[in-house]
Amino acid sequence: MTSMSARTVWLEQPGQLALREEPLASPGEGEILCETIVTAISPGTELAAWRGLPPLRPGVVYPRLQGYCNVARVLECGPGVDGIQPGDRVLSLQSHRSHFVTDQAGAVYVLPPEARADRVVAAYLFHLGYNAVLRSNVRAGHRVLVIGLGALGLTSVAMANLAGAQVSAISGHAVPADIARQYGARSVFARDEYEAASEADIVIATTNGWGDFDLALRAAAQNATIACLGFPGRGQAPGEFNPLASEHFYMKQLRIEAVGWSPLENDSRGFARFNQRDNIAFLAGAIEDGRLDPAPIISGTYPGEDIEQAYRDLDARKDDAVTYLLEWNR
Repeated sequence: MTSMSARTVWLEQPGQLALREEPLASPGEGEILCETIVTAISPGTELAAWRGLPPLRPGVVYPRLQGYCNVARVLECGPGVDGIQPGDRVLSLQSHRSHFVTDQAGAVYVLPPEARADRVVAAYLFHLGYNAVLRSNVRAGHRVLVIGLGALGLTSVAMANLAGAQVSAISGHAVPADIARQYGARSVFARDEYEAASEADIVIATTNGWGDFDLALRAAAQNATIACLGFPGRGQAPGEFNPLASEHFYMKQLRIEAVGWSPLENDSRGFARFNQRDNIAFLAGAIEDGRLDPAPIISGTYPGEDIEQAYRDLDARKDDAVTYLLEWNR
């Protein structure tokens, strides 16, 4: 391999991005060298770090890599790579960067020749909504309420609808409300219009505000589940209510669960059937055959080097944008 470097996005401090040039080594045993075609911004995770919200786990917070939705073209394969060859396009969880070397297992999905990279790149955003649906045991006929219609709220609406649920949603923005209806929401309410009638079998909460968590408690029916894709109270002072108030948590016998993670892959005996790798393959296939359409949540495309402007536009909710794609190598 000739000498090669990668342009890699780092968040140095809140609101301070840097594009670094980093050298790349030749792919070793079981590794592949790739050039990124397109990445998708995951607004909830990436803008939280951009804004400087409290970290989710202990450790070094800054500088940090940003992003995890990446479709790339394989340039070179190291010894021992099987089932992937130069020219293939792969979906991975690599950050926003122009090139990378990863082990073969890092290629979560190999795109078929006819697949569109600028659509399949959104598969992981749908995976988070899919995981919420799986973990909360959504069934056909369940009444599902999605609170918040950012990228994850909208993908949760799409996945709950695909599972056969009766879906409603809450949002304060017109464009996401229209997208939610495209994805199968039967009704979309503004927060000040919604009357929490204790009728939702499943509440998928995708926001951080205590007010929305209070709303989730009141909207949840008897024996309901509140599936948290957001982080209630993150970056906020304690709420003026008891989040485990007995009239809701105890009397309704609620189940409140964080639903953002899934097993990385199946185990040797097949007990982790719904795992990240297989889930993404299913979702990518649904995108390819038209059952899922990422186009409504993709609000525009920027060159990779313009990621800071993309963040600023998302942070300002310019034109009610949901997320943006970043183009790297065409």
